Amino acid sequence: MEGSYLMARQDAAFQTLGQQLRYLRKAAGQTATHTAEQIGVSNTHLSNIEHGRDRPSSKIIAYYEQHFDGHGQAWGLYEALLTAERPVQRFPLNQQPDYPIPGDASTFIADITIPDGTLMAPYQHFTKIWRIRNSGTVPWENRWLARRGAPTGHGIPSSPAKVAIPDTEPGQEVDITVPMRAQPLAGSSQMHWKMVDEQGWEYFPDRYNLGLVVSIAVQSDSRRMR
Repeated sequence: MEGSYLMARQDAAFQTLGQQLRYLRKAAGQTATHTAEQIGVSNTHLSNIEHGRDRPSSKIIAYYEQHFDGHGQAWGLYEALLTAERPVQRFPLNQQPDYPIPGDASTFIADITIPDGTLMAPYQHFTKIWRIRNSGTVPWENRWLARRGAPTGHGIPSSPAKVAIPDTEPGQEVDITVPMRAQPLAGSSQMHWKMVDEQGWEYFPDRYNLGLVVSIAVQSDSRRMR
C-alpha cells in the first residue's frame, strides 16, 4: 500500500516536471521536433518526457534551462525528484561534521535586490542578490546556499535547490545570486536559505536561525513593481 502511494507521488512529480519543460519550450516559441533534433533524442521520447511518461536526463534539463530561459525552475523540480528517490542516509554521530567551525562567522550586509515585501506579478522572473561578509577567521571554500523546504510549488516561489557561494576569505564581502520565479497564486510568501557544505550539512546549525530570507507579495492584477 505504501509502495503504491509513493509510486503515485513519483508519477505526479514527473508530470509536474514534464509540464514545466513543455511550458518553457512553448514560451520560447520552439517546436518539440526541433528541440528533439537539437538534443539528439527521438520526438516520441521527448513527448513522453513532457507528458511525464519518461524520465528526463540531466542533459535534457540543462538544454531546456540554457535555451529556454529556465531560471532554475526545471533544475529545482529535477533535483527535488532525485532527492525524493534517494534513501535517507543516516550518518553515525561520530561522522557528522562538528559545525560551527571555531572562528567561523557570517554577517548580513544588505539586500542588493528585491527588498522584503516587493510586489510581483504571477510567474514573474526575478533575481535575488544578498551581500554577506565572512566576519570570522575561517576561509569559505566549496560552500553552498541551500533553500529550506520544497524548491517549487503553487503557493511558493520557484528556485534552484541550492547555489554555489564564491570562495570568500575572512574579512571579504560576497554577493550571492539566486534566480527565482514568483508563485502563480496571489498572496505573500517567504523563503529561507542556509549555508551548507557539499553534503547539505549546515555550517551554522544553531545560529542565524532564519538564514537569508526572500519575502515577496504576488498580485494578480496590474498593480505590481513600478
